[in-house]
Amino acid sequence: MKNSLIKKLTGLILTVTPVLLTPGISYAENKLDWRVEGDVAGQYNSNLGQIQGFSGDFINTYTATGTLRYLSSTQTQLLARIQTQYNKFITNKDFDVLVFAGSLTLSQWFFNSLNLYVGVQPIQLVSTVNSRAPFDFVGLAGLTYFYPLGKELFFGGYQFDRLQAAAADYKSWNHTAIVGLRHPFSDNFFGNVGGRVRYRDVDISSDDIRFTGNLTAQYIVTPWLTLQAGGEYTYVNNFTTANKTLGFFNFGVNIIGGYNNSLTF
Repeated sequence: MKNSLIKKLTGLILTVTPVLLTPGISYAENKLDWRVEGDVAGQYNSNLGQIQGFSGDFINTYTATGTLRYLSSTQTQLLARIQTQYNKFITNKDFDVLVFAGSLTLSQWFFNSLNLYVGVQPIQLVSTVNSRAPFDFVGLAGLTYFYPLGKELFFGGYQFDRLQAAAADYKSWNHTAIVGLRHPFSDNFFGNVGGRVRYRDVDISSDDIRFTGNLTAQYIVTPWLTLQAGGEYTYVNNFTTANKTLGFFNFGVNIIGGYNNSLTF
């Protein structure tokens, strides 16, 4: 049971969100850019187990991420990312876990707005309180379309992925549709609102469909420091198991520090 809950709280967080890439720019030359980033976050989740009557908890999260992107003159993009995350639960300390995740995504831009991509994501979870260490693997493909309108940036997309989880009851084929809007209130203050619908076709357990709405605000203090606050609400409609049909929410704040640079050749 605890191993399954850890997957809900950590591994799936890294896989259910479709790959969103910054719109490409038409370069006459090739470009290589990279970023290193640290993120300290505090959040509250109202239902850790995602079953009726389960408790919520506060979670402190510490994340380090490195990203490398190559963008060719033909608008072909290769994105590699490695991430380490530590989740510390205030009350449910048995769920404390380290997550080591990587991703490799190959994509192609069209018209500087449409991005088609395929990718893989290995995810290793390691419990800090016992010997649990499940390994999950995700293969994915999808598309994202960005549409600027005045100051706003609209985006929408679809992703298809396969979650090859260590726990058999989480192995699934998944379909996710997303839509969102990014609005700049000023040069360094941005608001983001979005939604997604995710259908999970689980191999040996009951399928479900999840509706999520989210709202975040970002304030860029300096080029290397960003403050973020936001939250989301998810309604889960399980097709066969009544106590897994419910709504839950989470919200939190992030302090994000990072450095990025690029090379054009």
